[in-house]
Amino acid sequence: MKPNAITIHQSIFINRSREEVWDFTQNYENRCKWDTSIVEAKVLQAAPQRIIRLKTKGNNLMTFIYKLDDRPSKTTLAAKEITSSYIESGGGSWTYENLNNGTLWTQTNTLVFKNKFWLRLLIPLYKLILNNQAKKAMRRAKKLIEQT
Repeated sequence: MKPNAITIHQSIFINRSREEVWDFTQNYENRCKWDTSIVEAKVLQAAPQRIIRLKTKGNNLMTFIYKLDDRPSKTTLAAKEITSSYIESGGGSWTYENLNNGTLWTQTNTLVFKNKFWLRLLIPLYKLILNNQAKKAMRRAKKLIEQT
């Protein structure tokens, strides 16, 4: 892995079917309800591959281009067209596995930071912050999904 990249890996059990978890977490109308790092999400294209434009806290803009969209099992995407003072590229994969009459939802996300000295110094802090954000977001999603 590049020295200026971080990968976040988080999993959570949700007491609902894979289809229910997938439908909620992959519906970008819901995204701002459970992921506070997302300010705005706009679906640019639904088919043949999904393309989503996101605005995040810190005024970062990026376009998610889905490479795999296998409901209810797995997604894989790449972040493109990034407007950010510190993010160079990124991508991720989310999986949804049957477990004990529920779903184990796992996120694996990678961000590559611009190759600037001061950013390399901050990578451990960014990793901690992004890990905590992902964990909190997944807990909020779990709560909302299990309430329905």
